[in-house]
Amino acid sequence: MTGVNRFKEQYHTLQEKVTVKFNRITNLIIVLVTLVATTYLIEVCSLLIIKELPVYQSRWVFRANKPPAYSDSPYFNADFIHESANGERSRLDDKVRRLINFEGKYINVIDGHRRTAFVPENATNTVHIYGSSTIYSQEVPDEYTIPSIVQRKVNEITTKYKVVNYGAVSMNSEQQLYFLRETKLKEGDIVIFCDGGPDILHNVYNGYEHGVNINTLQNSQKPDILGSQIVPVLEKVKLINFATLLKYIKQKSSPLNTRNAEEVTARAIKASENFANNIRLAHQYSKMSGADFYHFLQPTIFSLKSRTKHEQFLIDNFLLTPPGIERVFYYSIDKFVRQSNALNAQGVVSIDLSNVLENRQGEVFLDFAHTTERANEAIAMAIFSNVEWAP
Repeated sequence: MTGVNRFKEQYHTLQEKVTVKFNRITNLIIVLVTLVATTYLIEVCSLLIIKELPVYQSRWVFRANKPPAYSDSPYFNADFIHESANGERSRLDDKVRRLINFEGKYINVIDGHRRTAFVPENATNTVHIYGSSTIYSQEVPDEYTIPSIVQRKVNEITTKYKVVNYGAVSMNSEQQLYFLRETKLKEGDIVIFCDGGPDILHNVYNGYEHGVNINTLQNSQKPDILGSQIVPVLEKVKLINFATLLKYIKQKSSPLNTRNAEEVTARAIKASENFANNIRLAHQYSKMSGADFYHFLQPTIFSLKSRTKHEQFLIDNFLLTPPGIERVFYYSIDKFVRQSNALNAQGVVSIDLSNVLENRQGEVFLDFAHTTERANEAIAMAIFSNVEWAP
């Protein structure tokens, strides 16, 4: 091979290597540019989508901005909202949630019970009212809770009774029964259960067999891969809007266990049967001590035959109303009403108050379950009117 030919061959070889290297660099640049462009496009699209999404406020931000239900509330101010947010203190054990004493201007917990206003000094019997957060009534000062309003109405006809508020956040009928069995009753006392919502929320929606306690919360905690792994990576590579959109979608999505109607219905049937059994046992326990027993099925926003635009907004706000809970109530509430009617047929006073707020004046709901003083007045009046009071 001549020197010229050898040179040409080396030149072509070098040229091929340069071409291959150039092509690799070009492909890498194309990949990088495509990646950057795709990232930018994802961010822009995510931002545009986010701008079109409804903006919702979380529980305490929403309440601090004086929503319509607080429009005429004489006690509403920043100090009340701060106390409302911090006054409910409690601890969970393996059975129930127990309140921790608290002293405030608007909210007081004494000896583990929310303070009832207007209690007469010389009362000889006790009205024990059990329920969840709606009975505890964190949304209003002491004198506007359902038990306090019942006390005020009772005082108009007799000073024989003092009302004790056994309300605690998230307490279902099984836990009310547990608290009742810790209570020493005497002849002439009255026991009132006001419930239903927490059994649907925790036993059907959340799938907690025994309601909320320290064990169920620990056993139900699932790793949040999106929040703990995916979102931090996206934020690290500056996909901030995309990460925000994913978090929004996750928050708004119904839990997997609420999407199958047959499974929800099966849990609702079981929960309603357990619910009815707890009410029967509470009735028996009360009667054994000579106390009268009354059960009331509480109202929620889902019980309303028609809703205002604001009430629908409260349901749509997934920061105030758990996603999918309306569907669960739809498959559950009729079963609880049937059990309530069956209890009546068995001699247990069980009254359905689910429609008691149909004639509400103005807005009364702060979320799907919690109300302010006007609704509390209507519920308390319904309870008062259905109880036989000794003179």
